[in-house]
Amino acid sequence: MTTRPLRTALTANLVFSTLCGVALIVSGREIGVAMGALPGWFMTVLGVGLLGFGALIAFVLARLRIGWALIISGLDLLWVVSTLPLLAVPGLLTADGRLIVLLVAAVVAVLGFFQMRGIRTILAEGQDEEGIYRHCVRLYSRAKPDALWAVIRDLGSISRYSTGLKASRLEGGSVAEPGAVRVCTNQQGQSWAEEVVSMDDPSRTVVLRFRAEAEDFPFPLDEMIGGWTVTPAANGTSTVDIWWSVRPTRRRLGWVLLALMTIPLDRDIRHIVAAMEAEGSGKSAGSMMRLPVLGYC
Repeated sequence: MTTRPLRTALTANLVFSTLCGVALIVSGREIGVAMGALPGWFMTVLGVGLLGFGALIAFVLARLRIGWALIISGLDLLWVVSTLPLLAVPGLLTADGRLIVLLVAAVVAVLGFFQMRGIRTILAEGQDEEGIYRHCVRLYSRAKPDALWAVIRDLGSISRYSTGLKASRLEGGSVAEPGAVRVCTNQQGQSWAEEVVSMDDPSRTVVLRFRAEAEDFPFPLDEMIGGWTVTPAANGTSTVDIWWSVRPTRRRLGWVLLALMTIPLDRDIRHIVAAMEAEGSGKSAGSMMRLPVLGYC
């Protein structure tokens, strides 16, 4: 996965926000006077806020989360649209103040643009068709591969491990095999069907096609397919790759929708795998306190 463009843009944003925040805290009164007699306390508060924003960027960088990177980009956009109108307020800013506001807004806008382009690059990577986006997470489980796979392949029981699901069942037989259909119902009462495309026990892989063509399909997607793969890792542990490939209904900004969807997906999938890990290890979910480490694949 190509994450360098997004990481570079976020790092630049972190450095710029931190430098601006420190400058406002150290020399807030002088900067306020130069910009137009703005109160020193206001500049100091603004500087503290920028340092807090920088801390958020650092957190996202350390655990690279696509959805939160999009939120940072949205906050950058909010800064631009909130500060540029100040240029039109008569007598508020000096000539130097207007220049500073304009330059800062320009830098923030550029950083936000490159962050969003980095997010789209990640989601569109490896897709042959325009408008198709993919999100793949990799989790590291302490359970043995075969034990964890036995829990995952019991497709009809997934609601036992997901707090977001009210019920799940397997139709077309009790065995998860191509042609069988899993029906899931969430806590809001919305239901959807997932058809088993392939089930390969030797490679511990299952692929599911969501029946997005159904009139009551609850997600704004025209196509959706997903899969799970369990592979052995060091010391008898497991690596779990879980992916979704989608074609959003709104093609132009569909990647923004998927990026937002990754926020609950990345959060919930760790709890689901942790519960499956507990089941596969013969322990209660409450005893498995450590959530699996999540990365992107």
